[in-house]
Amino acid sequence: MHPSPDAAIAPPLAYVSPGGLVFRRLLVPDDIPMIHGWFQQPHAAFWCLQGASVAEVRELYVAQLESGFRDVHIGALDGEPVVLAESYDPRFDQLADHYAVQPGDLGMHICVAPARHVVHGFSRRVFRAVMDLMFDGLGARRVVVEPDRHNARIHTLNKTFGFVYRGDVQLREKVASLALCTRDDYRAALLHLQEIPA
Repeated sequence: MHPSPDAAIAPPLAYVSPGGLVFRRLLVPDDIPMIHGWFQQPHAAFWCLQGASVAEVRELYVAQLESGFRDVHIGALDGEPVVLAESYDPRFDQLADHYAVQPGDLGMHICVAPARHVVHGFSRRVFRAVMDLMFDGLGARRVVVEPDRHNARIHTLNKTFGFVYRGDVQLREKVASLALCTRDDYRAALLHLQEIPA
């Protein structure tokens, strides 16, 4: 029996990261065609939404926003949307069956928009902004991720920013690699990555 989602972390309506990304809540239906397009790109294959219709993506996000324990943000840089950031309270997710959830744990998913042109370090800049959103904007004490074990690109980013891997777990839809990152883990990683734009 999971606890009631009434006590889930309540995120702010907007957050500006130190790196200059501005986050706001996903707007339904306004943002759905845009993120639907992102999900059709090869780099988003692990979201398992390639081939989904706009209506199916809309239904998915309506359900997430109505769940009471999930939220969705769009991050923009210089007014251009560049990232989708999902947060969730893992107490109410299947992940709670696979590790000991602690107060202040916050689950995270991230999808970076397809690049119009190559910018060195851009994915790391966006990932750092999402981590700042999780810790400073949403008040997480520890961030939890469960990417597909075959998603090498996100594993590299996770480890770069301080996530500690706990092993693989069998979820309903995938075999996932469970990883956690404390504020101290994140700060230590940033000290090691001073070349990332502020």
